Amino acid sequence: MELLSLQKALSKNGFNAVMKNGKVRVTFGNVTLPVTIAKDLSNDTLNISYPQWLQVSTAMIFLVLSFISLGNASFTWAGIEFALGTYMFVSLILTEINAKELRQHIRQMSIPEH
Repeated sequence: MELLSLQKALSKNGFNAVMKNGKVRVTFGNVTLPVTIAKDLSNDTLNISYPQWLQVSTAMIFLVLSFISLGNASFTWAGIEFALGTYMFVSLILTEINAKELRQHIRQMSIPEH
């Protein structure tokens, strides 16, 4: 499946999909990360990716900083850092749920109907 036709089909089916730098970029809203679909020419497959390791690393840093702030009796900063870390984990979970739905939708589109 060509990426341009995939982008048009996803847009037609209600996904917010745009072509950017030769890849299809799908956004699900303000809370989730954008998902990128690229075509692997060597084995003719679609790769769906998003920056999950960066998100997990940043969330872990905020959570560790919140416990350090608690140890220093800076409760306001601890609360803010804990809220940011929790928000990032929730965002990652919502992105994974939406990416799974996107994968299933692409599989359904690639199965020929009789």
